[in-house]
Amino acid sequence: MKKKVKKKKDEPVENAESTGGGKKKKGKKKLLLIPVLLLLVAAIAAAAVLFVLPHFGINLLGGGSEEPSGPVEEKIPKKGIETYAVGEDTAVALDTILEEGEGELLALRSPPGKADDGVESRYTYIYELNGAAAIVDRYLDLMMSGEEPFSLVDESYLILEERPELEDAEGALILARNSVVEGHVFQLVIGWSEASANLAVRVSAPEGALHKPVKVEPPKPASVGEQMATIQSMSPAELALPGSSMSEYDIYPIEGFVKIDGMDCRRFHIYEAGDSYSLAGIIFLSGDQQHVYRMDPDDNTIITELK
Repeated sequence: MKKKVKKKKDEPVENAESTGGGKKKKGKKKLLLIPVLLLLVAAIAAAAVLFVLPHFGINLLGGGSEEPSGPVEEKIPKKGIETYAVGEDTAVALDTILEEGEGELLALRSPPGKADDGVESRYTYIYELNGAAAIVDRYLDLMMSGEEPFSLVDESYLILEERPELEDAEGALILARNSVVEGHVFQLVIGWSEASANLAVRVSAPEGALHKPVKVEPPKPASVGEQMATIQSMSPAELALPGSSMSEYDIYPIEGFVKIDGMDCRRFHIYEAGDSYSLAGIIFLSGDQQHVYRMDPDDNTIITELK
């Protein structure tokens, strides 16, 4: 005969709660899952914004016209987003170039709800990456080409002429182009730190305009006649020569320029006037006429700055 097993009454069920119909439903642990994840997202995002990005000398916490009003919202975004957007400005997201095993998007900081004005909003995307330098370098190739390329700029939106050498240890840069909104720039501020294993991309459209460096043309070097007049006006002592006046010497310019201390200098041979007509000195005068050099005529290699 089979033994009858008595059911224990009022046996507590772990992690369950009674419903009106006598059914028991598990749920306490699941209810805790979402708050824990949000706390984790908030911690990661805060770390990137507070420590990863500001470490590179860029004011990423705001205080300027682009600082959004009100609190920010921490989100666990969809995996593999394709674009960043602020208002009508859009850009290809870093996610599109990530290969398997290189990293993933972890979190997003954004204004709560819909912003009244898209250009006043800013969004920070937090990534966990392996080998940030190579990934960012590929991203620059993508962003700085095409029909509407971005440019590398500094904080004043001055377009940089040289592309920096990137390192995994840490780095920061700004990509920008003029916004579809007049008087604004659409920018991506990217910063990373190997120590934190995080990379952050802050996307915004603050007021401003891109501008190119003003090229200053170097002054033209003085003419031969101007330099001859300068040497003749000097005293022999200033040129390490004997005598009381340069009228005692004949001065002959040599064709072309010679680089001395990075400056273009014209060469002059100075001869003693008279029967001997011997070489008294070799002088180099810079194109701006601010520097004078003397070469030892016996050695032809030792150059001494006189002025």
